[in-house]
Amino acid sequence: MAFYFPPSRASGVYRMLALANHLARTGWEVTVVTVTEDFYERITRSGDPSLVDAVDPRVRVERVPLPMSHLETDLRRYGWFRGNYPGLHRRVVRRLTTALWCDQYGPWVPGVLARLLQIHRRHPVDVTLATGNPYSAYQAVWALHRATGVPYVLDSRDSWTLNLFTGEMAFREGHAALTWERRTFADAELITFVNRPLLEWHQEQYPQDAGRMMVVANGYDASGVAALVPGSTAEAPDPTVDVSLSEEAERAYRTLEPDDEDVEDDEDVEDVEDIEDDEDDDPGEVGASDGLGPVHLGYVGTLTANQPHPAVWEGWRRAKDAGRLPGAVVDLYGHLGFFGVSAAVRNLLPLADATQQVTWHGAVEKADIANAYATLDVLVMIVADSPYVTSGKVFEYMSTGKPVLGLYEPGCAVAEVLDDYPLLVRTRSLDPDDVADAFVDAVALARSVTPEQQARAQAHATRFERTRQLEPLERRLREIVERRAGSRASRLTGRR
Repeated sequence: MAFYFPPSRASGVYRMLALANHLARTGWEVTVVTVTEDFYERITRSGDPSLVDAVDPRVRVERVPLPMSHLETDLRRYGWFRGNYPGLHRRVVRRLTTALWCDQYGPWVPGVLARLLQIHRRHPVDVTLATGNPYSAYQAVWALHRATGVPYVLDSRDSWTLNLFTGEMAFREGHAALTWERRTFADAELITFVNRPLLEWHQEQYPQDAGRMMVVANGYDASGVAALVPGSTAEAPDPTVDVSLSEEAERAYRTLEPDDEDVEDDEDVEDVEDIEDDEDDDPGEVGASDGLGPVHLGYVGTLTANQPHPAVWEGWRRAKDAGRLPGAVVDLYGHLGFFGVSAAVRNLLPLADATQQVTWHGAVEKADIANAYATLDVLVMIVADSPYVTSGKVFEYMSTGKPVLGLYEPGCAVAEVLDDYPLLVRTRSLDPDDVADAFVDAVALARSVTPEQQARAQAHATRFERTRQLEPLERRLREIVERRAGSRASRLTGRR
């Protein structure tokens, strides 16, 4: 059960794409149940068609439509009721969501359950795995389990009921989300989390289920590294030209309305994409800076308002204005905000000031991401301050063997993964002066790094290769199926 699957470009896609392919390669017959593509076209308005080619041909994909009239953002698609009485419509949807579903994607569940039952009748299912969010996927596999006995596993890419940035509960006691989390956790065979802090928080909340919880970390995809072409011919932007927006990015930005911003989270509206798993792209070509010409620092992935942009870009400005970064430029690749292009996020970036030499190049498809990485000498890791958030990009960055500039607080979950990386330059704090010093140190490292150092850094990263993270999960899934088969055989023998 993977609501986000190719051609979606949501961060969770990469985890589920890798898992489906890994299971197919290890002998499983895999069916992925996901949403129809019109959801990505009409609601998230973003996708990456090149990802479809990455799906193993042995994986069967079943697409179930989501009734989405309540999620529409295009006024022309509003129905009569919502168009004339938006406040009343919102209250009715909220009441139905609380009474029937655990989130606003609940109307998807009946169709999904019907499809799962069809699949099960056609070819009996041994085990299901649902990844959240949206967490209505958990309801579907729970309902299938109640109807047929098929065991299920829950994969929590984020936390359902924990606010990752404040450490507080995301919902009031009595909310449907809390009820459904307890209910679905109780019947699950296994519950996975992407890092240890999330695991430990949930073990404290649900001690009765703690023994069935484990960490399945994210990682980088070795196939992405193997597919790179050394010496890419991608051309880096000329730092002497005013290129605060590339032409493609400028076209995307012109489509914005003045108030086109990301949806704010509250108890009734959830981001349709992930916070935790921000795995936007595959690693790029490995190669050290030759010390000549400009040094290109770059960020690859989704930029959001949760990241510490004011401190980062004030630090860059101080170092730049003081003449401490001659020849250094910043290239940004990826979406601005979870929903494609957010004016609110764009306004946090110094794109309008040509003297800062910061360029946003817009989104890059997976098939072209190697060219983006090939232009960069230093990969900039900008992460929101949270003990629970481990960006998926951290693994991709390390796999390139290039210098990484860590702009995050020491208590951030990324630190646990990245702090041992041989070519890491980390700011002492997010004070702008410390950030400025870190930018200067990273540029110096880029000008002096050797191929041998890069090879050692890349070797260090191999422990985070994706299949190494997925192998323990595959073993647990096999154990669940074998245990269920053994239990069924015992019951049959007893009846005889």
